[in-house]
Amino acid sequence: MTIAIRILLVVLMGVFAMGCGGAAPPAKPETTTSAESTSKVETPKEATPSTTKTAAAPPPVPIDEKSAAGAILKTLRALEAGNLIEAYDFLPPSYQSDLDGLVHEFADRMDPEIWSRLIRTSRKSLEMLRTKKDLILALDLFRDRPEVESYRKHWDSTLQLLQSLAESDSTELGKLKQATARSLLPGQNSATLQHFDVIGAALGANLARQFQGVTVTPVRNDGADQVVALRGPHDTEATEIVYVQHEGRWLPKSLVDHWSRGIEADRAWLERLPARIKAIKPQLLDGLSQADEILDQLLAANNREQFEQAAGPAILTLATAWPNMQSLFRELSAGQVELPHVTVTINRELTERELTAFVTAILKPLRESGVDYTILANDGRTVCRLIRIGDVASLREQLATYFSIPADDVQFDQDAAAIKVELAP
Repeated sequence: MTIAIRILLVVLMGVFAMGCGGAAPPAKPETTTSAESTSKVETPKEATPSTTKTAAAPPPVPIDEKSAAGAILKTLRALEAGNLIEAYDFLPPSYQSDLDGLVHEFADRMDPEIWSRLIRTSRKSLEMLRTKKDLILALDLFRDRPEVESYRKHWDSTLQLLQSLAESDSTELGKLKQATARSLLPGQNSATLQHFDVIGAALGANLARQFQGVTVTPVRNDGADQVVALRGPHDTEATEIVYVQHEGRWLPKSLVDHWSRGIEADRAWLERLPARIKAIKPQLLDGLSQADEILDQLLAANNREQFEQAAGPAILTLATAWPNMQSLFRELSAGQVELPHVTVTINRELTERELTAFVTAILKPLRESGVDYTILANDGRTVCRLIRIGDVASLREQLATYFSIPADDVQFDQDAAAIKVELAP
């Protein structure tokens, strides 16, 4: 979401600016100047003549806490401790007020039904992850992965964190309208970033360690500006960033220059949010309904065999539906909704042979014309989602002809963007 991205961006701006990429680690190890933090501090050193190569380097000069480098170092320490509130306080009061306004606007404009369904499905997912932990980790998808022990070690604590988020004020739009962005963040002694480490491992990233081992080096003062060099533990070169004081806070100059424009863009996005959600609401609700059905089956499984039988279609559905869901959310974000998107529901579960024939005769020709689709036969019905279909009337005729049924037995609900096909039992 735009709001979440902006909150993280402004708090972590300086750290991400240097790029935490896969370059080789520095050739020479560096030591930290503080036992309180794994972040490092460098100070400029005077050049020494070649005849004094063996002379001991002078001890590092402590960084002034009131300087830009001092503010950055304090923020990094807060992030390492998972104290996002202290890191968030890096922002000036007016910026925090802007973010509060965005949170309230989001709560005002978000579709209550979609939000409620998202929260309900999220909570059901957490319940499934909590109660079926051993069955999930026994799946072939996870069992042979080298990270499985890390998953098992952090599983319960990560779920506790996610559960607290699922029960927070942000899940109720009424409360969110009164909340502050600051109140939604974990504070002192929170293990937020550490808990997310197991999630990062699944994504191939060390989220909790992005802020460890960062070298902070004061470079120079340019009048009222200060230049600070930041380097991640795997960066071969540091990146110099210009910081300026704004309302008593040291901020990246680029952030100050573009803040107002960014807030205006976010507000414009929020103004268009209701219309964008309305355009894809049927598809979102249908996807959430299917997710709920699969979760119910997983929750009902009492042994490994039952769980694997339910998990197979779930994994297949996720694999096939994910690209289309990404497309829907891109359209929601950019406002470039390509209508109509149509959900075709057949009132009985097609057999494997029937599915193969249906895909060959109806869906593959549609894909050749640019239509994306996903299809799932489960729980007594067959559901097919079609994206970027241009001629719904022609599709209805095709379905009636293919199934040899009267045209009236293929019903189209334009508001719901849904086609229902009534076949004989």
